[in-house]
Amino acid sequence: LSLTGRNGHLEVVKVLLDKGATINVVAGCNRTPLHIAAKLGHFEVVQVLLNKGALIDAIAHDNSSALHFAAG
Repeated sequence: LSLTGRNGHLEVVKVLLDKGATINVVAGCNRTPLHIAAKLGHFEVVQVLLNKGALIDAIAHDNSSALHFAAG
């Protein structure tokens, strides 16, 4: 899920979530798919993740949230 979010593959993200992928899985630097999609500007992926229940207040290793990344 993190890799598809990183690359902005919206349809693949939807399929993975529909098949039960763990939405708040933690990748490198303690970042979730939401952190990664927000940091890379894939806002359609961000919207899908939020609609499916991604934790908006999850904190990465540097004490940043997805909101910090989205704000720039």
